[in-house]
Amino acid sequence: LMLTSPPAYTDVTTAVPTAELQRNYEFLRSPIFGSIAFNLLESRALIKFFSNSFLFQEECDDDWLDETDKESVVAARTPVQAFNAGLLQHRSFEEDLKESLQPKLIVSGEGDKRAVDRQPYKEQLDTCSLTTIPGLNVLPWESPKEVVDLIKELGY
Repeated sequence: LMLTSPPAYTDVTTAVPTAELQRNYEFLRSPIFGSIAFNLLESRALIKFFSNSFLFQEECDDDWLDETDKESVVAARTPVQAFNAGLLQHRSFEEDLKESLQPKLIVSGEGDKRAVDRQPYKEQLDTCSLTTIPGLNVLPWESPKEVVDLIKELGY
């Protein structure tokens, strides 16, 4: 199992209270506030700002922005709302991670300050290793060759 730029270990092993998740999801699904939020979030200028601030080590390219333009459609909002509301953190995945015998490779970008927060994956999981490749957060886009090389090293 290879995870590129996963959340910090504590984020996948600590459940978020249901009331908080519900509040977040209802806000994002709100016909007024949610609609306003998504109209802003889906603007090319804000996507570029967010991508350059949090996703890419170097400035994002026009291909990335063109792809986000194509994918910023109303039909894609529900999964984005669920993700941004934190619904993936509805429970702890610690037991699943610890019980799985499958080797795990945690990949961080060399510019990602959160890499240190991924150290507990290796400390807590018997079959886990960490590595770093060029990039920040969207590693398959930033460093596709390095990601493919890691997949090949895993034997796929």
